Amino acid sequence: MTDRFTKGLETMKQYVTEEEAYRMVESDALADIAPDLRKMIIEFAYGDVYSRPGLDAKSRALVVITAVVTQSAVPQTKTHITRGLHAGLTPTEIVEALLQLVPYIGFPRVQNALTIAQQVFAEKQLTIK
Repeated sequence: MTDRFTKGLETMKQYVTEEEAYRMVESDALADIAPDLRKMIIEFAYGDVYSRPGLDAKSRALVVITAVVTQSAVPQTKTHITRGLHAGLTPTEIVEALLQLVPYIGFPRVQNALTIAQQVFAEKQLTIK
């Protein structure tokens, strides 16, 4: 493992459980066609970008959630809502951030994201307060 990979893996643990972090490393679903993708995500996204100073994990998670929602990236929306909860965001904070996107990306994308959030909250037995 490189220093960037180790740094990325440690940073990633702010957003996922330790078990999930190691699962991501060990069981990469795309390894057969893109074996370097997981390494790139861990080293670049988490090792270089997520580890920068200036934002706490919650703020960073909120930025990423809104970014993937604006791209209509459905699997990544679910992933990053889950990671946002792990980083300390509340369901209310996530819902309010998504509602703030309506004037910029429209009702359909926000409704889709809220449906995904609702599924994640149900899986984790969380409610809006």
